[in-house]
Amino acid sequence: MTLDRRDLLRYGAASAAAAATAAGASYVTSGATAATPAPDDPRDFDQEYKGKKIKGVHDKGNKKHKVSINGKKLGIMVLQVPVAEDSRETMDVAISALTHYEPFPIDERDKKDGLLKLAKKAVETLGDAELTDLAGDDHDHR
Repeated sequence: MTLDRRDLLRYGAASAAAAATAAGASYVTSGATAATPAPDDPRDFDQEYKGKKIKGVHDKGNKKHKVSINGKKLGIMVLQVPVAEDSRETMDVAISALTHYEPFPIDERDKKDGLLKLAKKAVETLGDAELTDLAGDDHDHR
């Protein structure tokens, strides 16, 4: 069974609320120490697409993936959503303010290029415009 966008976002919102609560509790209990940077990920990218420089850094362990376009950070959010309506199995998807209604599956099986696809879609949405400084704010649904 497949999910339509409405179902995906509905389930994603509930998952995001739970994840945000868990992440906040984790941050408080772990203290504010600097995280050790993860080793380079083969899925990371630094390339030009449609005249804009896009860069993506994966951090699967902390789900703090990073995307920038022409050196400006694009805030993204990773959600866990069910793979099917009646399934307990979940998958990670990423959204941004520019791709809000088009979540991109990432880190799962054959979805290793989801962050790159998100960055390219953001560039297509921007067209000739550039990201503002506010675009780098974390994309959060708390």
